[in-house]
Amino acid sequence: MSEQPQAVLLDSNVYFRLACSIRPLLKGSFGEAPRYTMLVLAALDQEYRKNVRLQHKFRWVTESEYCNDRAAKLYELNRKKCEDVDRAVRFLAAYANEHRLNLSLVDLKALAAGFVDSIPLVTDDGDMKRVADAHGIECWSMIKLLKLLCSAGRIDDEMVVQVLEYLKFENDLPMPVDRLRRVFKDYFGKDCPI
Repeated sequence: MSEQPQAVLLDSNVYFRLACSIRPLLKGSFGEAPRYTMLVLAALDQEYRKNVRLQHKFRWVTESEYCNDRAAKLYELNRKKCEDVDRAVRFLAAYANEHRLNLSLVDLKALAAGFVDSIPLVTDDGDMKRVADAHGIECWSMIKLLKLLCSAGRIDDEMVVQVLEYLKFENDLPMPVDRLRRVFKDYFGKDCPI
């Protein structure tokens, strides 16, 4: 019997940055020992519906291909864990407020899910990373995720270049270019293509 893949939760920004280039993004699992499966919160769709800027920038999100991909890979909790996540959201919100960090309810839910279920959260949001670091929540950068996908053969180097060029064109890189180049070199062992 094969082992269940390790869940990896994508924050909204990572999903929006990757899903239109890597299709389908969430379907299946990837990697070898451990295998990973990417999930998103149901709250991602709620956040999208409430935010006109997101609707304008990422019009493709409502196409059936993407809706079906997300629907099949929603992060789900049983009732007990829902209560634990709700408590964690309140605790993390208090911490964020105390430290004047700008986090949405969806950001807090993603952090809380990572905390409660001990699953990695993929985010490049600095405030989310600060909260995660302070509370022992494992955080991956989008570049680390791209490297894992590439190492697993899910995508190739050419797709990594296409993703980064697209994000640069859209002025939506996950971090400042100088830092991106350092992080890219750390993970890929070569110069960043942008």
